[in-house]
Amino acid sequence: MTTDAGRWQQLRELFDELVELPVHEQANRLALLTTSDASLRTDVESLLAAARTAGDRFDQPPILPDDFVDELTEDSMAGARIGAYRVTGEIGRGGMGAVYEAHRDDDAFTKRVAIKMVPAGRDTAQIRRRFHHERQILAGLEHKNIAALLDGGVTDDGRSYFAMEFIEGERIDRYCDAHQLGVRERLQLIRQVCSAVQYAHQHLVIHRDLKPSNILVTADGTVKLLDFGIAKMVDPTDSAEPGLTQTGVLPMTVMYASPEQRRGRPVATASDIYSLGVVLYELLAGRRPFDGDAAALEAADRLPTPPSRATTDRKLQRILAGDLDAIVLKALRPEPGLRYGSAELLSEDIGSYLGGAPVSAHSGALSYRVGKFVRRNAVAVIAASLAVAALIGATAVSLHQAQVAGMERDRALREVRRTQQVTGFFQDVFASARPDRQGSGVTVVQAIDSAIVRTDSAFASEPDLQSAIKLTLGSTLTNMYLYKRAKPLLDDALRMRRAIDGSIPSSDQADALYNLAAIEAEVGDAGKAESLYRASIAIRARITPGDSAHIYEWLGNVAEAMLNGGKLAGAVALYDTVANALDRLRPKDVELRATTRANLGTAMAQLGRYVEAEPVLREAARLLEQAKGPNSPALAAAFQPLAGTLVFNGKFAEAEQIARRGVAINEKEFGRTNPATVSAMRQMTSAMVESGRCKEALPFIHEMLALRGKIMAETDPTLGVALLQLGQCQAETGQLAESEATLRDAVAVRTKGFGKDHWAVAQVKSMLGEVLGREKKDVEA
Repeated sequence: MTTDAGRWQQLRELFDELVELPVHEQANRLALLTTSDASLRTDVESLLAAARTAGDRFDQPPILPDDFVDELTEDSMAGARIGAYRVTGEIGRGGMGAVYEAHRDDDAFTKRVAIKMVPAGRDTAQIRRRFHHERQILAGLEHKNIAALLDGGVTDDGRSYFAMEFIEGERIDRYCDAHQLGVRERLQLIRQVCSAVQYAHQHLVIHRDLKPSNILVTADGTVKLLDFGIAKMVDPTDSAEPGLTQTGVLPMTVMYASPEQRRGRPVATASDIYSLGVVLYELLAGRRPFDGDAAALEAADRLPTPPSRATTDRKLQRILAGDLDAIVLKALRPEPGLRYGSAELLSEDIGSYLGGAPVSAHSGALSYRVGKFVRRNAVAVIAASLAVAALIGATAVSLHQAQVAGMERDRALREVRRTQQVTGFFQDVFASARPDRQGSGVTVVQAIDSAIVRTDSAFASEPDLQSAIKLTLGSTLTNMYLYKRAKPLLDDALRMRRAIDGSIPSSDQADALYNLAAIEAEVGDAGKAESLYRASIAIRARITPGDSAHIYEWLGNVAEAMLNGGKLAGAVALYDTVANALDRLRPKDVELRATTRANLGTAMAQLGRYVEAEPVLREAARLLEQAKGPNSPALAAAFQPLAGTLVFNGKFAEAEQIARRGVAINEKEFGRTNPATVSAMRQMTSAMVESGRCKEALPFIHEMLALRGKIMAETDPTLGVALLQLGQCQAETGQLAESEATLRDAVAVRTKGFGKDHWAVAQVKSMLGEVLGREKKDVEA
């Protein structure tokens, strides 16, 4: 064995890294690090073998060659004073530092701490850099699941140290086994780990060494994440990082490291997600994904065996198969971009599993999600079914009792008279709007405006007819997307119908509620829309008992309102139910099938399942064109979610082409400034902006924004999209101050329309954060 100083430096660093690993991991890692230097491998193997003969490395120093002992054996620190602390014993040591138990030893207060410091003889430049880097990182992290930094300084002999929160706990794998925790309890612990990792990532820190020995669990079940010694700051200006790898030795624990980390490639937060997946696999299956398979580990180009097939326990196999297999394997994807986008998303999927909801990692079909919904809400589903049955039955009885001959005759006479009066009124209104009386260019809207003025006076003494006419006019204006004009009429109609109907609501009341819900869904409050739709359905279920097909149609509107209100999981579950029911009840209704699929595809897209959504939306558009023709506004409406999905799938040219078709159809049908036209235009500009053609998109964006306060309310989704696109284009052209102002406006608009916790608000805030970062407003960013 040579004693060249440079050679000893290599040996020392390799030994420090490998000595902490299990024997089989030492061999795997050493094979990767020394493929071109057989003598180096032989020397390191001899040192490791000597260390193993000494037993546990925390019980006594390793037995090494005589000329190496002085460098690796730490002097006794028991009773020593480090800053304000008195050392009481050694907790452990590794390649980068030793950790001691200590108590604060001054007049201020008494506190038990863990002190980490560079051992004597290992105070190399690289170790010092890592040590100070870890202390810098810990100083910026304050989270209940991360061991806290309390103090730091330099000893009298010039060695750096820092004091941490003393964690009295077991490593997570041993804790789970010692307490015989079940799958659910183990998942709850992993969710705590995810919380700590997510916090670190949000503070631009990648841990890079997540493994059971760095995750402790206290007696009360609180997880504590330790050892940020090889963590990396996600910051191109970080000067500490190059020094960590400049010798060519990559610090990591191989069996928990991501494929990109093992290959020495740049790592991002996705690397920690992979390591979390390995820990989760081990806690569930009782072994690591590639234990004993060094070739598979080195290749790092395939998924491991699902955890359900890595255990021989039949009961555990049944528990893990399906959702948990899918969750673990998504975290362990070899491709970083196909893993969970964040630790929070991994935690949310685990939470969905624990709550019986669908998990995003599962590629199951509609039946999977419907099954989840029914199992999760079994009592509610049964109760709802019984309630609907009882409601329909009670309604049938009450209607039967009401249908006596005299009452039916009187009712028929009233309806005939009512129809004659309403028909006569509208004939008179539209006759007075003839061009030969009012000049050319009289529109339907002008005729309706004329009818509105005359309604109150013509039927002042007949509120029943007055409410019916206002309902007809309001419904017509709603169908023409003229929501501001329609809403006051519908509000009046509903108020009057409630006064007339008393405790037995009428179909007119249900229609008014339905149209008001449609307006709220488009330009108002999604939560209010959902409530109004449900009220309308309750009335219709009483009036038309047994018409289950229509009830499912109306429930589709409830699902849409839930989707717009951010209740994504519930919306998809309800859409699944509606789609399955209508396929069974209305198999020949092509238009209805198409609309249902368009809604389902839209919901899937909003959940981020763009690849799955695309064929569903294409089929919806095909069916609508078959049913309604190539110039139908219904087809134009179906083009919008399809275009948006194509944008997310990177098919910008096709997305723009489809969106332009929608604009042309709606402009011809409703006019250039109609909300339907403008809504289609926003999909067109989205494709243009995302393909890097802001200059071409800006005229259309400004055209949309010019309608603000006119036909576009402050809660209109199109306004939020237009502001987001303008802010993005401004940022891309370096107009950061203007972009910041625009995006703040967009946050306010979307918060007002969707609520502060909706994904659409988070989307704008994310872009605003990027702009603030570019403006060096780091704290707010």
